[in-house]
Amino acid sequence: MSKQAQAPLGGKKTVLGVSGGIAAYKSIDLARLLALDGAEVQTVLTESAASFVQPLPFEVLTGVTPIQRMFPVEGGGSTGDMPHVSLTDHADLIIIAPATANIIGKFAQGVGDDFLSTLLLSARPPALVAPAMNPRMWASPAVQENVSALRERGHVVMEPAAGRMARAEEGVGRGRMPEPGEILQAARAILVPNPDLSGMKVVVTAGPTRERWDAVRYLSNRSSGKMGFALAGEAARRGADAVLVSGPAVLADPPGVRVVRVESAAEMYEAVKREWTDANALVMAAAVADYRPVDPSARKRKKGDGPLAVELERTTDILAELSGDKGGRILVGFAAETEEVLERAKEKLIRKGMDFIVANRVSGDEDAMGADASRAWIIDESETEALPVLEKGVLAGRILDRLAKMWQNIST
Repeated sequence: MSKQAQAPLGGKKTVLGVSGGIAAYKSIDLARLLALDGAEVQTVLTESAASFVQPLPFEVLTGVTPIQRMFPVEGGGSTGDMPHVSLTDHADLIIIAPATANIIGKFAQGVGDDFLSTLLLSARPPALVAPAMNPRMWASPAVQENVSALRERGHVVMEPAAGRMARAEEGVGRGRMPEPGEILQAARAILVPNPDLSGMKVVVTAGPTRERWDAVRYLSNRSSGKMGFALAGEAARRGADAVLVSGPAVLADPPGVRVVRVESAAEMYEAVKREWTDANALVMAAAVADYRPVDPSARKRKKGDGPLAVELERTTDILAELSGDKGGRILVGFAAETEEVLERAKEKLIRKGMDFIVANRVSGDEDAMGADASRAWIIDESETEALPVLEKGVLAGRILDRLAKMWQNIST
């Protein structure tokens, strides 16, 4: 069997439509990921997209010349062919990334005034749309009506990510294009549905916790929640009843996931304990505080002249508490370490009675905390699997591959 046929998207024909937004640079990486996943990729660049990115990187990464204008067609067609129609006949999936408000509007309203918008007139659902625009534009009634129209026709419109935008004065809002790894996972879900977690209830934790010291101050950490959110979204795509218990995180709820928002370690413990009663698996990706202030104040404490001592007490170790009545259920933990990563992860695996643990480094050039991609090791009692640096959406898939295999062994 060829290496491409063995890849998740081996032999699948995709059209990657790139419209004119600053996020177009991310589409180069998306083209790379699709090609590495085995897909045949035909890129289509709008005239505006060509203001942000050049066609050469796409051609180098995919081996196919991008199409940039209606006539003449540089790639994807033959003499007498109508590639804006024939491409949709042969494509397994059309992906629009980034999808600006303009191209979403054209797609929804049936306007065809360039190659990409004309191609979309003959697109069969589901097309995969990855929006990217100013948060105020995304929230506008016109854009939301167009998005609703596309979803009603069976197309998949992803939720844009929350985060700081290109223009600093726009601050933080929902409008960023989903990360390439997340788009790849969404494409996989459409092209190769894998309901291997169907029938399972999977509980995932994410983000930091906040341990209040007074009315305005708290102890916390740098966790963004990206890993846990990616895991919960991937679990839902693979058929699980997915529940995400999240500490404070500025991320959109993953599609198909029931989200429980908490703040402190104590609140997370109570929420997880409730969900654990009928769960089949728990994946503890949250960076839960190990300590909290002994005497939190309901008022703001006033600063004094000298040094200040804050007395701390241990919080509940959620994994250790729940492993006592684990039974046939699956427990997965994370180990975020600055040194002796593998040794400390293995010790934690055994001490807390987990089925496997995911270890990563949170210092130096490989700092995983808050990053969009990270290097990781998946460790159980018998083996250690070293993974390269992966987008967290892709890493989530690898982690759940291990969980699904374990679940199949338990069920049979």
